[in-house]
Amino acid sequence: PQPKTNPMHCPKCYSTNFVKAGFSFGKQRHKCKDCNYYFSVQCKSTKKPDEVKEMAIKMYLEGLGFHAIGRLLGISYGTTVYQWVEQLGQKHQIKPDDKEQIDIVELDEIHSYTGHKKNHCWTWITIDRHTKQVLGFVCGRRDSKTFEKLYDNINPNNIKLFCSDYWKSYAEVIPNHKHLQSKDQTFTIEGYNSLIRHYLARFKRKTKCYSKSVQMIESSLNLLFAKWGGGLGYIF
Repeated sequence: PQPKTNPMHCPKCYSTNFVKAGFSFGKQRHKCKDCNYYFSVQCKSTKKPDEVKEMAIKMYLEGLGFHAIGRLLGISYGTTVYQWVEQLGQKHQIKPDDKEQIDIVELDEIHSYTGHKKNHCWTWITIDRHTKQVLGFVCGRRDSKTFEKLYDNINPNNIKLFCSDYWKSYAEVIPNHKHLQSKDQTFTIEGYNSLIRHYLARFKRKTKCYSKSVQMIESSLNLLFAKWGGGLGYIF
């Protein structure tokens, strides 16, 4: 069988013995010294193989920041890794099941930063206590208006009981007969918050990492939750 065509091989005789021979339509041309065939590079030299992209995402979800990943893999951390996380994260958005009946849901919020360390961004998260599945999350301010977005997205009519701490926004939105407020009843989601801080550098309490935008926080959480749920696919 013929070897797979490689942009750094002669596509005619597959020789690696070639020299540069000017440009054609802005692309570098080469001349094969074995068969005298002229050819152009078929892909940009900056394009990274999917194996490198997958490794970068795996490292990111193990708690490394963009700078560390860039140094270890020898790639641009400012744009390349950032774009991969954002691109893949958008493909793994959580889609609520409108027909699923749920007995107990736990609620909590966790903070990070956007832009600078004085600009807090709160992420409201909801988890099914029995399946340990993340049902949804919303990023924004720590107020009732932001939480109400999450509450409406998870179809509250299909949930029997909501468990939360004593933050006032919960009581302002959730009906009393479906709401239990107690720190003892949020053990599942508190454990998840601890894991989020461990596996995402931008959520660590004492960190120099922070997000430039809310979209990056959302993409990061989409990837982490997809990994925990076994649904993370490395298709860019």
